[in-house]
Amino acid sequence: MIRLAKISDAEQINYINVSGWKETYKDIFPKDFLDNLNGYDEENVQKIRDKIDQYVVCELEGKVVAMARYGKNKKGYDDNYAEVYALYVDSNYKNKKIGTQMVNFIFEQLKDNYKYVLISTLKENSANEFYKKIGGEFIGNCDFKLNDNTYIENIYKYYL
Repeated sequence: MIRLAKISDAEQINYINVSGWKETYKDIFPKDFLDNLNGYDEENVQKIRDKIDQYVVCELEGKVVAMARYGKNKKGYDDNYAEVYALYVDSNYKNKKIGTQMVNFIFEQLKDNYKYVLISTLKENSANEFYKKIGGEFIGNCDFKLNDNTYIENIYKYYL
């Protein structure tokens, strides 16, 4: 079931997010950076609690198996643009259309206040194919900075 997140989901959201980073970026980001990410970090969990209204989860059998975060765009576009900042699905639940359902749920939440949604992902990320498959229009690139490294992200635009 896709639903808006609750405060009680924060620990599971953090765990899914950290696991997603470690899996998705293992051959892209420095190993020591990824090794230091902690799926049980209380400081990160509190940050999630503070912004819980920006999160959506997929819950199956009483367990959060996917998370997404969204809101007003942070890419410098005008107020007609929202953005999906993060979307991660537990590796045991991939290829079950959960990501597509999550995106559709978010778009429903956003359609009354925005005309477009942006989703960006690293150029090397296999998720690029997913974002194209669900209707994303490639509109350009932007930089993503992590520590002293700069990575290129592809930006996809969706019409609500």
